[in-house]
Amino acid sequence: NCIKITDETIVSYYKENTNLDIVTMNHIFIEILKSLSSNLSDTINTSISSKVLSMVTDIHSNLNSVKSDIIIRFHESKKEYIEEIKNIMNSSILTNNEKINTFMEKSNDLLLTKTTLIINDIVPKSQEKNYVQIENCIKSFSSSIMQDTTKLLELSNKDNNQNDAIMQNIDLQLSKMITTIQQPIFSFIQSSEERTNSGIQQIKDSFTMQQTMQQKLTGELCEFLNKYKNNSSSKGNVSEAELYYILQSIMPSDEIIKVGNDTATCDLRVNRMDKTKPSILFENKDYGRSVTTDEVKKFERDIQTQKIHGVFVSQKSPITFKNDFQIDIINGLIHIYIPNADYNISKIKIAIDIIDSLSFKLLSLNCDNDESEYTISKEDMEEISEEYRVFISQKMQMMDTIKMVTKQLVDKLEDIQLPKLKKMFVRFGNIENDNDFKCSLCNCWSGKNKASLAAHIRNCKSNPKNKETLEVIIEEKLNIVIEQPDNLVIQTNILETEPKAKSEKIKKVKSKLSS
Repeated sequence: NCIKITDETIVSYYKENTNLDIVTMNHIFIEILKSLSSNLSDTINTSISSKVLSMVTDIHSNLNSVKSDIIIRFHESKKEYIEEIKNIMNSSILTNNEKINTFMEKSNDLLLTKTTLIINDIVPKSQEKNYVQIENCIKSFSSSIMQDTTKLLELSNKDNNQNDAIMQNIDLQLSKMITTIQQPIFSFIQSSEERTNSGIQQIKDSFTMQQTMQQKLTGELCEFLNKYKNNSSSKGNVSEAELYYILQSIMPSDEIIKVGNDTATCDLRVNRMDKTKPSILFENKDYGRSVTTDEVKKFERDIQTQKIHGVFVSQKSPITFKNDFQIDIINGLIHIYIPNADYNISKIKIAIDIIDSLSFKLLSLNCDNDESEYTISKEDMEEISEEYRVFISQKMQMMDTIKMVTKQLVDKLEDIQLPKLKKMFVRFGNIENDNDFKCSLCNCWSGKNKASLAAHIRNCKSNPKNKETLEVIIEEKLNIVIEQPDNLVIQTNILETEPKAKSEKIKKVKSKLSS
């Protein structure tokens, strides 16, 4: 099964963190979900409830703070104003009425300015109705203060009793103004509190609805995870679906049928569009333990019942008494075993190719037997099967060898240099000097940039780390050769035949160039 991820955030994250494997991260996430499946709903509910409670507490504390701040600031302004009036009235220096009038006007303006600033800080501009009401109250108070000031200045004999009466009148006017101003402000705060409570109630209702949906979702998630964890049938269905999509990508034109519910039919059956190719049965296992011999016998019984070639695939575990790509031919039917397949498309495709090739050979042998009455023994057929299995293994080894040789050729081509000629060109300024990117270990290789130099140093033969790694690899290879002498002969044959093939190719290229 292939899952394609196109989300830019996920792709860019894994590109930046190349050390993270997406499969491993998904396994970790699944384990986290399993661990949270029992108390996931309680955790989410507790978190949301604590957040809502914190918001409500903050709102109430802010409202109380606003009320206290309004009262304190108004009383401070009132106190300052009264003290200034007393100082003006008790001043023995100011004898001129005009000077007293000027100071009184300044004090009034200062009080009005402070009061207006307080109102602007508390009442938002959107509350135009309350703002106009407060502004009219301030203007009325200003007029009253001006009248009292005029009366005060008109008095010729100012004694302390008259001054105290006027100050008490001003204090009373200030108290009335503060009370009048506080009323719309507190009304606004009260309405805001009611709207806040209404909003909190809506949040609570929405939260209750989300909690119900969350509990339902958590229950479904727990049910699915427990079913996948404890039910081998569900786990098998997921694994079969993955194998189905792999076969679909390998054989898009063929008919792939799920036959797991039928009797003695394995899990999947592939009917070929090309009638010259045989149908194939696939038995899929995704166990954490080794596949037992009872499962193998059941697979063999299904193959003999359906009279169709088959492939036994174990995704995560070995198969008891079966080697990798082991081929068994029973009553003319091919049985191929792939342990530890791990959903590898190449392995499954190789098994399909083996069946297509061997079935054709078996059909040819049967036809020859009918015409010429030739027979082939069971021992010979087993030897042929073993030979074919070795051929597949050697084919994969040769592919790895070709890749390694190609890399070595590229390294050899990079080693080809013209140092004298290059030095002359550098001296005359025709090319740039790249001694800055010369390998300090072998003093032979020079790169074009820092990236190429770093890549060379990692694989440089003169690098002490590479020498230690090479010695360890040689020692391991010698141990393998001592334990398995037959592999030594195969490897030697490969190494002896490669130079001849290369020399023949080089001769052909030279002849073409000379012609």
